[in-house]
Amino acid sequence: MKLIHALALSFLLIAANTAWAGEKIVYQNWTTELSGKTNEAYTIGDPNTSFGSFCSGEECLFYLRQSFNCTPGAKYSVLMNSLSVSTALTMECTPINGTLFQILSPFEAVLKATQIGDSIGFAVALQSGAFAVSRFSLAGAKPAIDRLLIEAASSKQKEQKMTPKYAPPPAQITPKNTPNLNQKPPSKENSI
Repeated sequence: MKLIHALALSFLLIAANTAWAGEKIVYQNWTTELSGKTNEAYTIGDPNTSFGSFCSGEECLFYLRQSFNCTPGAKYSVLMNSLSVSTALTMECTPINGTLFQILSPFEAVLKATQIGDSIGFAVALQSGAFAVSRFSLAGAKPAIDRLLIEAASSKQKEQKMTPKYAPPPAQITPKNTPNLNQKPPSKENSI
């Protein structure tokens, strides 16, 4: 009976830590949406701005969504400032499902900036000479992004489990009635 209770408790703990498709988890000011192959962790600054990370399988990126129009495919300079990192980034304007997102790189610098502190800010240089400035809360960012990256890593492991480790070589089929080119022609000498 104790074994059954231990197994049930183990199952509940595993189920509590496992993301089901379409699961939405709130970590203070951040939300993580887990749907299997595509997952996202984000925060909203105001109705027109958001900042987050998106993963498709094991490939992840950070994005910024602001209300200004950018040219799809164009790259912009952006200054990022948080408690742990102040640096210049590159941002590429990318349309996704009719909405313009600015993809931030390098990924590692943005990840580091989200791990410590209360807030993060971005200043984007506009063509007019002005800056578009956005600030976002980091309250809940670390656990939300950690969960996102765990899901991304586990998607790779799930993919590897589905791919057979050993595949037999393809069978070599020789069609019938095909002359054997390695065979020597018959000899004209007769021997007894």
